[in-house]
Amino acid sequence: MGKTKMLLGAALSASQSEGAYDEDGKGLSISDTVPAGRRDLTRRYPKPDGKHYYPTHQAVDFYHRYQEDIDLMAECGLECLRFSFAWSRFFPQGEEMQPNPLAVKHYDDLIDKLLAEKIVPIVTMSHLEIPQALAEKYGGWENKEFIRCFLRYSQFLLEHYGDRVKYWITFNEMNMLLYFPCTLAVGVDLTDKPEEAKAQALHNMLYANAQTIAAAHAIGKGIQIGAMIAYSPIYPVDCRPENIMLAYDLERNALSIADVLVRGKYPDTYERKIDEQALQLERTQAELDTLAQNPVDFLATSYYCSNATSIEATAEKSAGNLFGGARNPFLKTSEWGWQIDPQGLRYALNYLYDRYQIPLMIVENGLGARDVVTNDIIEDDYRIAYLEAHLHALNEAEKDGVEILAYTMWSFLDQVSASSGQMSKRYGLVYCDVDDNGSGTFKRIKKKSFYWMQSQIKNR
Repeated sequence: MGKTKMLLGAALSASQSEGAYDEDGKGLSISDTVPAGRRDLTRRYPKPDGKHYYPTHQAVDFYHRYQEDIDLMAECGLECLRFSFAWSRFFPQGEEMQPNPLAVKHYDDLIDKLLAEKIVPIVTMSHLEIPQALAEKYGGWENKEFIRCFLRYSQFLLEHYGDRVKYWITFNEMNMLLYFPCTLAVGVDLTDKPEEAKAQALHNMLYANAQTIAAAHAIGKGIQIGAMIAYSPIYPVDCRPENIMLAYDLERNALSIADVLVRGKYPDTYERKIDEQALQLERTQAELDTLAQNPVDFLATSYYCSNATSIEATAEKSAGNLFGGARNPFLKTSEWGWQIDPQGLRYALNYLYDRYQIPLMIVENGLGARDVVTNDIIEDDYRIAYLEAHLHALNEAEKDGVEILAYTMWSFLDQVSASSGQMSKRYGLVYCDVDDNGSGTFKRIKKKSFYWMQSQIKNR
């Protein structure tokens, strides 16, 4: 049996849900520069030009509507909410000595509302949301100035909110830095040595993470702090030895960041890559010691799908999986091409727990789909089927002995899709009446899946 009582809840992110991008002293973030219809995750964008629609600027208006939205969460019975703070609300330019008091009060009120409804907050410090001013001044996380700025931010959060927030996640999906570095403000577009920039940025983020863990443990208050990766098991398409080895190598690469987060040391295979590519990195022994001395208390991950891989260039490709790869003929796919594999979640949880032997959280898991509203009714049986199958796999993993602290499905509200920038790619239990062009009433409508999840939590 599982070692703890798993919390069941849902998730949101600030940049995808809040809106109010320029209100109450908030500064511009890197996510606020991405216009609708131009969702290229491999590049960064200039400041908004007034000629395009920018989805994050209003998103689904959670900033103004959080009280009614939390009332809906309480009605659904959520035991926890994983959400993120907007760094650019607290420190609009990224380098202020004191945080924006309006941001402090807003999140004070939001957390107090959650606690009043007996919903446990799980807070992500940085979720695809970094002050644009820092990116303009310093380039990206490859610059060590980012460490200083993040530590001022994280130290304030822990000191001010640590008495009310037990669970913290420093960074969202850190290993996506290896695949889509611009989404994490890594200046690969500003250098002729992109691999070196990625490796340096990764080290700087890992060091900032370790320093934040040290600060959290020094503060005490029962704080538990982790970091998050994106994880999709990688299957070989067949038992050909070359495909077995390729899948193994890709898996090791995808988990190299988690190895440092949990074990406090870069894996030998990663160091080999650094040496073979002759990458010149600024890594001091003191920084490496800090990594070793401050492992995460838990590891959080997203899980949407599994991947398959083949050495054959002619193998049919998977259209939607973020990590690419070959199509798995045994799996169905979503409209956006993501392969649906509930059994893969059980595999992933067991694999990660066997490898790391620390508590886990699944903090994103859901189905993006187009929902049809008929007389204020949304019959999203496809989402219920997805969630039901994945919750079954989750429960089986818990019976296997995996310690799972929380499961937060993605997402409670419809919100702007990070991968496509669309509103029509909906994940929520609650429909938000706004379309891809930003038009709508923003009215909230409970979907059929809302009532299903409500029953699941009540009768667990």
